[in-house]
Amino acid sequence: MKKQGIFTSYLKKSFLLGASVVLLGFVTESSLTIKADTPTTTTSVTNKSAPDISNATYYKSSATQLAKMVRKGQVTPTQLITHAVAKIKADNPQLNAVISMREDQAIQEAANLKDTGQPFYGVPLLIKGLGQPISGSSNTDGLVALKNRTATTTSSFVQRLQSMGFIVIGQTNFPELGLINITNSTLNGVAHNPWNHADNTGGSSGGAVASVADDIVPVATGNDAGGSLRIPASWSGVIGLKPTQGVIEGDDTTPSTVNFADATNIQDLQTLFDGLLSTSDHSGANMLKAVPSHLKKVPIAYSTKSPVNTPVSKDAVNAVKQAVTFLKSKGFKVVHVNSPVDGVKLMHIYYLESTGTGTDANKLVKGALGRDMTFDDVSPMTWALYQADQKQPTNVNSIVNNEFNLVNQQMTAFHQKYPLYLTPTTAVTAPKNTDPAYLPEYVEKLKTIGNLDHDQQIQTIYDAWLHGLTKTPFTQLANISG
Repeated sequence: MKKQGIFTSYLKKSFLLGASVVLLGFVTESSLTIKADTPTTTTSVTNKSAPDISNATYYKSSATQLAKMVRKGQVTPTQLITHAVAKIKADNPQLNAVISMREDQAIQEAANLKDTGQPFYGVPLLIKGLGQPISGSSNTDGLVALKNRTATTTSSFVQRLQSMGFIVIGQTNFPELGLINITNSTLNGVAHNPWNHADNTGGSSGGAVASVADDIVPVATGNDAGGSLRIPASWSGVIGLKPTQGVIEGDDTTPSTVNFADATNIQDLQTLFDGLLSTSDHSGANMLKAVPSHLKKVPIAYSTKSPVNTPVSKDAVNAVKQAVTFLKSKGFKVVHVNSPVDGVKLMHIYYLESTGTGTDANKLVKGALGRDMTFDDVSPMTWALYQADQKQPTNVNSIVNNEFNLVNQQMTAFHQKYPLYLTPTTAVTAPKNTDPAYLPEYVEKLKTIGNLDHDQQIQTIYDAWLHGLTKTPFTQLANISG
């Protein structure tokens, strides 16, 4: 049975974030046993006479509200962990959103936590299992060959989260290397959508978003290199934000992956954003100062046209039209105008720039198995990127940088005229779990992609990815433009 009513409660609030790009979405069983990093039987005993909150109160409360309850003595951090863990154990067999837990460590950290005014004091948090390492926990990149690898360090991003009072209780599901817009992999299996278990939650931060949509935690972190925070947010009925490149602690300043989170409460994301701002003097952070303070004085552009000329569903078009109607009713000037960027060319460059991911995967697999990877060791796309990287032209960096610079220039000029740009987040509602990432005919083509010349390889990768890209053609522009 589908959940009811989360999305409509925050739709109006979602316009409060000042960002250069606004991408609004709409709402629409195989399972793994949780892999605990340590035994899940805890030695802590909760004082039965201590104050506590009901499960219902926990489920409906924001992270900000939970932190206030802890400070008021209405509940303890350990009790909040107990609520979250109980929800995971009850629902995760159907969702497969959480892939590892650190319950004992979390309870110990809760016992040692000191109140220094942290905004999320004592609040349980789930972090994405990819790209956000925490020492002692799973660190596989979704590769079967690395199924037993654990992280030896904790990233600066995760450390910043902990300094804000969050207690990390586990890691969430993602596809291999985060390469696709659904969450499914040989290693971790399918992440099911809480609204309808037959649907996928989206990707690549799919497990994180499912955890939030299911009320396991009010906030869960993810990362976004092409839509991985926003796509599952659209398909799972939560708020997703990809911050400007370089403004978040630990992120690069050049177009790549951005770390942030998804939530059901806009204030949580606002507070989190403020707390995660990089302390470095990044140009991206300075860009935030240029956001107009009086938005009603500037035009908002909107478009429902797919950047790669693929169909866009009535659901997606109507979602944008509803937002446009709302904005106009509040006195905003909204105009219909499409992005100036050639979306097809952009995606070819996006794939060209991504081929190194395949080579990086081969290094990891070779380190684990003592040999180069084969087609059967990884996903079809990981294999294809690896093969294409072997034939990369020597001037590939120049080609990619020139195109990235062009896109940046085009969108910078566009945003000078239209500071806000409204599009669908996804072109369709959540796909079924039976819908593959790549059609069978293209899997066979990817298997033998090493026989093609480089231009043919990139075109084959584009053609194979188009089945999935057709569902989510809008989000990549924000990543490439920075």
